[in-house]
Amino acid sequence: MGCHGAAVVSRHAPLASYLVNYARPLVYSTAPGLHSLVAIDHAYRTVAGPEGGRRRRRLFRLVRLFRERCRSAPELRGRVLPSPSPIQAVTFPGNRRCQAAAEELRRGEFDLYPIRFPTVEKGRERIRIVLHAHNKEEEVVALVGALRRVCRRDGAGNVASRL
Repeated sequence: MGCHGAAVVSRHAPLASYLVNYARPLVYSTAPGLHSLVAIDHAYRTVAGPEGGRRRRRLFRLVRLFRERCRSAPELRGRVLPSPSPIQAVTFPGNRRCQAAAEELRRGEFDLYPIRFPTVEKGRERIRIVLHAHNKEEEVVALVGALRRVCRRDGAGNVASRL
């Protein structure tokens, strides 16, 4: 939840019993501070409440906008990997090409990073895009425009469909 430490949440009594009996040093030596507990409580209430629902709906509207804009962009055809989630990816095969594309996009003030071989299969290098509920529609539209420009310069075209 954006704090530090970890939590195990379960309705299964055997799990709680196991942790108490076999993970005592972990359970009893790593208690979070009050500020962390308050932050976690606030985060859970936000996620579970009406505000969390509003943020999720907004986020998935942005995901749909991103994918629709990409679908209508000839430069991006075959490059945007299928994903219904806020984590999207655009392929730029080759470590150098992927790194160069990411650097160009970062100069345009987009916080994007390359995912290169050997993390992904050779020829499937990509730029990872993470959309957030706080992003504006204009930012998503600008991102797709920047991706189109970078793809035009990259010139590889429809690479993902050949893999």
